[in-house]
Amino acid sequence: MPCRLNMRRRQFLQTAAASCGLSLSAFGQVIPPKAGTVRDKLWLFSNPTNADYGLLRKRSVMSPFEAAVYMGIPNIFMVQQYPGKGEESWYKPWEPPFEPYTLPLSMLKRVAWSIVGASGVTKDWERKQVLSMAHRTPNFVGVYMDDFFHDKPGPEVASLTLDQLRDIQRQIKGPDKKMDLYVTFYAHQLDLPIAEHLKLIDVITLWIWKPEELADLDSHLAKLDKLAPHSRKMLGLYTVALNDKKTPGWTGMPIPLMQKQCEQALGWLRSGRIEGIIIYGGTTFDLGFEAVDWTREWIRKVGQTKL
Repeated sequence: MPCRLNMRRRQFLQTAAASCGLSLSAFGQVIPPKAGTVRDKLWLFSNPTNADYGLLRKRSVMSPFEAAVYMGIPNIFMVQQYPGKGEESWYKPWEPPFEPYTLPLSMLKRVAWSIVGASGVTKDWERKQVLSMAHRTPNFVGVYMDDFFHDKPGPEVASLTLDQLRDIQRQIKGPDKKMDLYVTFYAHQLDLPIAEHLKLIDVITLWIWKPEELADLDSHLAKLDKLAPHSRKMLGLYTVALNDKKTPGWTGMPIPLMQKQCEQALGWLRSGRIEGIIIYGGTTFDLGFEAVDWTREWIRKVGQTKL
């Protein structure tokens, strides 16, 4: 039995190492991607472990770092998520101090940590800690704002005011280290009155929430380019699909749609229309979705391609 277990462990390590372009002897290290390759432009979008249990009703045990290594993705967005009512037993948010979480992430090339988390939640103390940590941590290249814009604007159209965004920009563009401000932007938000906010964003990450909207992906990006011509763009790709209102929750993204969005994103990356591709999400990779396996193999095939 021990021999069989050791063989299975070795086979797992060989498979995981191959997905990241590593030899078995180098598996303990994450080799940085070559500059100017597709893999160098790939990012993982990750929340705290098992944070999507409420939507998926399947338990995930992968940490963000494990998910990045498994997929062979060298850059990561760490996006905080707090449990809603009744969700406290499902998962734990990242707890301060945050520095211990960054130790494994030091093996990755680039990290950006959220100052506005899932559902647009932001806390003064958390923003201060993250901004301070970002300046002290060598591979931190920016801060991230998730679910930042409000679909039904009240007094404020976003989680932070314009003055708060200007202050954040002052803090991340210091003389010793200049970082980027990233934001989540959904295609259905194109008509919101947010042009002034977008002027203060360095990188807009475009996400298509519903699978049926992927057919209009090109027009969505064109409208975003017109709305925010000076901001750089990334494209977010879901490996899971949002169900309709009759059956709420998520299922795996159909392979034809996964292939369509990956190929279109790769074409835009090659042409310079976008500067990065983001794969969602670390809380779904160990749940048996075929789209995850397909995407992992796609990364292995195209990752070393020069741009």
